[in-house]
Amino acid sequence: MRISFSFGFLALFLAGISSATAQEKKPTPAAIQFFETKVRPILADNCFECHGEKKQKRDLRLDSLAAMLEGGDNGPAIVPGHPEKSLLVKAINHDGDVKMPSKGKKLPRDQIDALTQWIKMGAPWPGSDKTAIKTRGDFQITQKDRSHWAFQPVKRPAVPDVKNQAWVRNPIDAFILAKLEAKRLQPAPPASKQEIARRLYYDVTGLPPTPIEIEAFVNDASPDAYEKLVDKLVATPQYGEKWARHWLDLVRYAETNSYERDNPKPHVWRYRDYVIRAFNEDKPYDRFLREQLAGDEIYPGDADALIATGFYRLGIWDDEPVDAKQARYDGLDDIIARSAKACSA
Repeated sequence: MRISFSFGFLALFLAGISSATAQEKKPTPAAIQFFETKVRPILADNCFECHGEKKQKRDLRLDSLAAMLEGGDNGPAIVPGHPEKSLLVKAINHDGDVKMPSKGKKLPRDQIDALTQWIKMGAPWPGSDKTAIKTRGDFQITQKDRSHWAFQPVKRPAVPDVKNQAWVRNPIDAFILAKLEAKRLQPAPPASKQEIARRLYYDVTGLPPTPIEIEAFVNDASPDAYEKLVDKLVATPQYGEKWARHWLDLVRYAETNSYERDNPKPHVWRYRDYVIRAFNEDKPYDRFLREQLAGDEIYPGDADALIATGFYRLGIWDDEPVDAKQARYDGLDDIIARSAKACSA
C-alpha cells in the first residue's frame, strides 16, 4: 500500500512538472503559427466530437493543454517534448489497444507527423494551458473585434493648438510640435542646405551626392529649389532601383531555388527589372498588382505583363521533394501567403 502510494505520488509530481514546464516556457510566434496552421485543424476536425466540451469518451478532453496533461482513464494524453511517451501519439498510430480517431481509419501520415512534431516541440499552446480551443464553426466576431482600430472609419482629427505657431508650416508640424511641447522639448534647428541635399539623395536614390551636386543645390536661391531637386531625383533610374528593393524583399525575390542544390532560376532577373521599370514609370499600383497576379490573362500581348507573372516563380522551390504532392501544396500555400502579405503592405 505504501509503495502504491509512493508511485501514485511520483506520477502526480511528474505530471505537475510537465504542466509547469509547458506553462513556464512561452511559445514563440513560429511555434504558435505551427499550432494554428497544422495542429488546431486536426484536433478540431477529428478529436472534439468525442473529446471536447460536450462529450468526453474515456473521461478524456483534448481541447485544452491542461486537459491533455491531466488525461483520462488511461493517464495523460501527452508528455510535452516526448512523443514516444505520449498516449496520443500511440493512439493515432494505432499502436496498442486504443486507436484514434475512434472510427477506425488512421489519420493521414502528414497529420500524424504534425501532431508528433508538435508534442516534440513541447506542445506550444496559445494562451494559458487552460485555454480551450474551439472548432472552426464556433468562431464568432465579437464587439471587441469590431472595435479594433484597423476597422474604424478614417476620421480627420482636430489640429492641436501649439505655443510656437511660427514653427508650424503645415498641420502635421502641429501634431509633432504638440508632443514636443507636452514633454517641454524644443524642435531641432533647421537643417542646412548641405544636410538637406544629402538627406534627399540618400532617401530618394540611396546614393550620396557628389560635391558638385551639393554645391548646385546650395547655390540655387529659387524658392522652389527643394521641389526641383526632388523632381530631379525621382526622375533618375536610381530612384526605381532603390525603391524596387523594398517590393522585391516583400515577395522574397531570389535568383536561386534554395534547398540542397540551390540551382539558379534562369531569367528571373527579368522580373527584377520589371519591378524597377514599374517604379520609374510610376505605374498605377492596381495595374502593378494585376499584372503580377494574372497579367498574361488580363493583358494578353503585353510583354511586361507576361514578365510580371514571374511573381509565381519567386521564393524557395524544391526540385527533388520527398513528397511531390506535399511540396506542390506547400508552394501554393506560400504563394497565397506572399500575395496577401505583399499586397497589403
